[in-house]
Amino acid sequence: MSNFQELQAEKSNWNLASDEKLFEKLKFMQENVVGSSHLIHNSMSELTRAINAAHTTLYNSINAFNAINFNKFIENVRQRQSIMIILIFILYLGC
Repeated sequence: MSNFQELQAEKSNWNLASDEKLFEKLKFMQENVVGSSHLIHNSMSELTRAINAAHTTLYNSINAFNAINFNKFIENVRQRQSIMIILIFILYLGC
């Protein structure tokens, strides 16, 4: 279908056939708008799912880093306790 310029040229001698052409052009335009809106809606849904997946992945990574950090903290505390026990033992033997 071409644009509305054909119909605009016919406006001086408008007839029932011109009405039918206008109706067909409007119907075609409506189908394009509806089809485009469905495409946009589906694209937005896919984008929302992708953003949610990225959000979940990011928070899983943050949780993993926090777990690693916590484990390192526990290791450091245990290491300090071991050093303190060794020092106390050495001081005890030295007395």
